Amino acid sequence: MTPIALTVAPALAPQPLCLGTAFPRRPASEVLADAAEAAAAAEVGGEGDAIDVYGRGAWLESFESEVASEFGKESALFFPTGVCAQLAALCVYAGGVGRGAGDLMPRLSRPSFIVQATSHLLLHEEDAARQLLGFTPLVVGAKDRPLSPADVEKEMSRLAAVGARPCCILLEVPHRELGCETLRLDELREMRRLAVQYEVPLHADGARLLEVAPHYGLPLPELCRLFDSLYVSFYKGLGGVTGAMLLGSPTVTREAAVWRRRLGGNPFTVAPYALSCRAAFRAHRGSFDARWRRLQQLAPLLSSTAAEEGGSLRFVPEAPTCCQAHVYLRGDAAALDAARDAVLRERGVRVYSRLRGAAVGPEADECYFELTLGPRHLEVADAVYVGAWRAFFAALGPQPGGRKGVGDAEPQS
Repeated sequence: MTPIALTVAPALAPQPLCLGTAFPRRPASEVLADAAEAAAAAEVGGEGDAIDVYGRGAWLESFESEVASEFGKESALFFPTGVCAQLAALCVYAGGVGRGAGDLMPRLSRPSFIVQATSHLLLHEEDAARQLLGFTPLVVGAKDRPLSPADVEKEMSRLAAVGARPCCILLEVPHRELGCETLRLDELREMRRLAVQYEVPLHADGARLLEVAPHYGLPLPELCRLFDSLYVSFYKGLGGVTGAMLLGSPTVTREAAVWRRRLGGNPFTVAPYALSCRAAFRAHRGSFDARWRRLQQLAPLLSSTAAEEGGSLRFVPEAPTCCQAHVYLRGDAAALDAARDAVLRERGVRVYSRLRGAAVGPEADECYFELTLGPRHLEVADAVYVGAWRAFFAALGPQPGGRKGVGDAEPQS
C-alpha cells in the first residue's frame, strides 16, 4: 500500500500589533483548535456531550445560568447573533409582529418601539424590524447625543394622548456610534422611573454593557436591575467567535426561544460558538475596568503627541467612558491610510485598523476610527504608542492648522 503523503501547512506569519483593535483576527485552524479543546474540557468535566441539540444541553444551560447570575437576571438564552436576540425581544414585548412594511395600517397601529437615531437596529440590520417584522421604530431625540429621559417622556406623553403605547423603550448602553457616550446614572434611573410610570418595558442594547459598567461604579446586577431585559455580546469586547445572550425573566426567555426558532436563530447546534463565548467570558469579563483606565491615560497622551508633531488627534468623547472611543484625525482618508501603512512597514505596528468615516467633524476635514483596547493592550508601554504615532504624523506630513512643537494642546471634545 502506498503511504499517504501529508502536507504540513506553512507556519503563519505573526500578526502585527494593532493599537486600536481589541482582538486580532485569528486563523480558522487556531479558532477551531480552541473550540475542540473547550469541548473536550466540558466532556471531561462531567458536563455531558458538548454538542447541544437545538440549544439544549447540560453545559450550554449551565453557561446560560452562569451569565444570568453574573448580570443579576433570572434567566438567559443564547443566540448566535445579537440581531436575532433583539428582534426576538421586540416580538416578545409586542406579542407578535405587524402586518408588514407595505400595508396600509396607520403608523401607530403597528407595533412600535422607542429608539435613538444611531441604534444598531436602524443602521446595521437592513431595517429588519420594519421590513421583516412590520414594526414602526419611533426615532426620538437627536442623532448626535444619547437618548435622554426628556426625549422619552415627550414621546410617551404624545403617544398617551392618542391612546397609543410602544412595545418597549430600546436604550443602547453605551451608544457605539457616539464613541460609546452614555447616560449618567441618574438619567438611567429616570429612564427606569418613566418605564414604570408608563408601564412600558425598558430593554437595553447592552452589546458593550460590560465595557461601560465600570463607568457607573455599581455592582453589575444592581446596574442591570434598571432594565427589564438586555442583550449582551460575547465577541466585541470579549473576543468570542460570535454569540449573544438575551437576559430577563423566565417568561421573556421562554417566549424568546420560540421567536429564536421562527427567526432562524436556532441551528442544530451552537456548540462551536457557545464554547468559544464561554471561554472568552470567563477569561476577560474582569478586565474592563483596567482597560477603561488605560484608555483614560492614553487619550490626553496621544492628543498632545499629535499636537507636538503638528497634527490633530482628538477623542470623542474627550474623556472615554469605557475602553472604546472614536478618534478623529485631520486629513484625507487616502493620505491617512498611507501614513498608517508606512508605520506598519517601519515598526510592525498598525496604529488603527480602518477608518469608519471621512469628511466629518465640525469643518468636514476629519476622518475617524474606532479605538478599542483589549486585554493585551494593558501590557503595551506608553513609548510604543507615542513612537508609533510620532512616526505616523511624520509620514503624514504637515497638516493645515498644525503647529509643530506645541506640547500643551488640550484634546478637543
